[in-house]
Amino acid sequence: MPSIHYLCTMQRLLTLCFTLLLYGVAAAQTDGALVELWRKPTAGYRMKTWWFFGYERTTDEGITTDVEALRDAGFGGVVYYDQNHAKDPVAQGAEDAFSPSWWHHLRFAAEEAKRVGVSFELNISNGYCAGGRWIDAEHAMQRVATAECRVSGGKHERIALPAIEGKDGYVRNIAVLVFPVRDDGRMRHVTARYVAKGKGRNGAMQGPIQTADCFSGYGFTPLPDVGVLQASDDSLTWRYVVTLAPMYRSQGGYFVRTNAFPATSGRYWRVRYAEGTTGDLKEWHVGSAAKLDRWEERAALQSDFAEGDDTPAYSAAEVIATNDIICLTDSVSGETLHCTLPAGEWTILRIAAVPTGAKSKHGRPNLLGYECDKLSKEAARLHWDSYMQVLIDSLNGDGQRLVQGVTMDSHEGGSQNWTPLMLQEFHQRRGYDLRPWLPVLAGYVVESAARTAQVLYDFRQTISDCIRDNYFATFQQLATQNGLTFTAQAIGNALCITGDAVSVKQAVDKPQGEFWTYQRQGAYDIKDCSSAAHLYGKPIASAEAMTDCEYKNTPNDLHRVANIAFSMGAQEFVVCATPHIPTATTDGSYVAGREYAINRSNPQWQQMKPVWQQVARSMVMLRQGRAAPDVLVFLGDDVPIKTITSRLPDGLDGLDWDVCTADALMNRLKVVDRRLCTPDGIQYKALLIAKQTHISPLTQQLIDSLKTAGVPILHSGEGLVRPLVVEGGKGQVVHTHRQTDSEDIFYLASIEDRPLTVTFRLQGNPKRATLWNNRTGRRHRLRASRDGTFTLKLQPMTSVFVTAGR
Repeated sequence: MPSIHYLCTMQRLLTLCFTLLLYGVAAAQTDGALVELWRKPTAGYRMKTWWFFGYERTTDEGITTDVEALRDAGFGGVVYYDQNHAKDPVAQGAEDAFSPSWWHHLRFAAEEAKRVGVSFELNISNGYCAGGRWIDAEHAMQRVATAECRVSGGKHERIALPAIEGKDGYVRNIAVLVFPVRDDGRMRHVTARYVAKGKGRNGAMQGPIQTADCFSGYGFTPLPDVGVLQASDDSLTWRYVVTLAPMYRSQGGYFVRTNAFPATSGRYWRVRYAEGTTGDLKEWHVGSAAKLDRWEERAALQSDFAEGDDTPAYSAAEVIATNDIICLTDSVSGETLHCTLPAGEWTILRIAAVPTGAKSKHGRPNLLGYECDKLSKEAARLHWDSYMQVLIDSLNGDGQRLVQGVTMDSHEGGSQNWTPLMLQEFHQRRGYDLRPWLPVLAGYVVESAARTAQVLYDFRQTISDCIRDNYFATFQQLATQNGLTFTAQAIGNALCITGDAVSVKQAVDKPQGEFWTYQRQGAYDIKDCSSAAHLYGKPIASAEAMTDCEYKNTPNDLHRVANIAFSMGAQEFVVCATPHIPTATTDGSYVAGREYAINRSNPQWQQMKPVWQQVARSMVMLRQGRAAPDVLVFLGDDVPIKTITSRLPDGLDGLDWDVCTADALMNRLKVVDRRLCTPDGIQYKALLIAKQTHISPLTQQLIDSLKTAGVPILHSGEGLVRPLVVEGGKGQVVHTHRQTDSEDIFYLASIEDRPLTVTFRLQGNPKRATLWNNRTGRRHRLRASRDGTFTLKLQPMTSVFVTAGR
């Protein structure tokens, strides 16, 4: 008879085996559920598309055929978006927005999406980006305008204010100031109105193909200098004064620039044009006042990336002292100033707010109007209530729920540097009063060049903060109140308004970047987006995907750009775009005023289905666990700011890297075991400092404290350990890295049109790993060779995942 001890031991073993069996079954079920989801992704993991309407007639038949074709191809969602590029949409049968037929078709589109099982979202505006006929000049984008004149003091004066014109007659005085004229007969600046040419720097998408130290980007071509300003005493002998750089065309650009130079005497002045640049200046003049170099950019009248400062070392006698400035705003009646000034020569400076003139575009013509103020909560709410809420109440009212989310395209309405509450916003955020410093908004140097530059730095930071807190965060709050997700390109790749393209994204549910089909090497706008998602705890980094795909583009073209975007951290694709086709059948490739070739009329429509299948499988795996970047690249703390290719540190090849600005360093990162860590468990082994980076004294103190705490502060990624090292096929595959609590997940994808044999090493030297082939939906074991490398064969443009236990 067995002993009691034996029976107890057997019972313990049976219990242990049963427990292990239960855990094993649970693990297998979890793994099995993931495998099943990966092989057959559900709608939430499939592509979405912007569904464009408004360039011609809309029909129920076309709506039904469109949405069924998208579902059958493997799409999981649509975004209703009134956007057209037709020359005369009304003549082609396009209905007015808010007309009875428009409401019918909007509702029918939402109902058909629900019927076939795809999600339905709304774009935040008719056209883009966020504006319409309901936005008046008071709630439109505004900028500072200035005008000045000279007067002699010593008696009571009734002085006509220097004239300022605003669109629709809107001119609101900010301040009328007077200060002593400082004019010793020498000139100190030249101001010119340019004929802008080429592609603007803020619209030149950055990607990894550029390696030069000078600025570059997709579509960007460096232009020669316009010429040089020269001075002469006799009109025979001319002296060099300053070089006039080119001005690039930008969206909503402000094409006036001031160049400062040391005090220079001259009876005659001229611009000596470089060959081929005659006519690049509409007008120009020299002035005696001490001005900050290129102050228009520093005052955010134009959004451009800071590069150096050629402001001279002015003496105290050349600049304005704050106690010399007299505010006479309360003495203005209409267009007349009533004042008694002390004896002497005085400058009267009028500072006013006027509309920038930016208007929404590419929407249905009857609703187009001013873009709303991007710095104002009130203006954001006015836009939402006048358009978005009207649509939501109609489609989600009475117990219905046809709309799941709101999306927002990139801001492309140009720069803005004023809002009616700017003085209050500045004081609240910066802790001091802007009013004594207002002449800096006309370029004047007040107290010193360094102090003036600091005030304008604070001014730009306030603009960026207002964009985040008053514009995007207001829309996010309103979306949340309506139970909707908010996906936004905050601010957008075309950084034509002064802001922080990384930290602003923290304000929205799903930050979004963009990549275009022609960008065969990828676009770093995706890197800005995924970095923001990692830093600010956003579960999904979205992407406007494959923009401007043309009928000539092949499925392999789409595979290539998709693979690169995933390697940069994207986790959701929203195609730009699929046009509504009014008829159930088409005779040929359908063009909606512009080629948007990802639609059912494309002769390659069926051949594209494997692209969407691989994309969906990639999205399943790229949402598992958490990102595992190696290093964090600090871009600086000035605005405007985004990833600039020529400024990236050397040695990033083969590393997974994110980018950050000062906000994340100050508010989201802590040092744990000599690593930078977010509250969500993302860890960075080192902080790399980008080239030509502006670092304020406060930020430098923070970086120094990180170094003291043991975080490596580097200027290159050379020599850092790579968790995945490609030895065979390097440069022909792209990859990224994620982690769960127990596994490493590596994404590898070919960007070649031919089969590849790839050899690679993994961190920790695991002996075996599992290959997940997105193309075939099959898994199998990979075993390391004796030298520790893994080998796999990839078909053209194929993407795979490799998982290995840790």
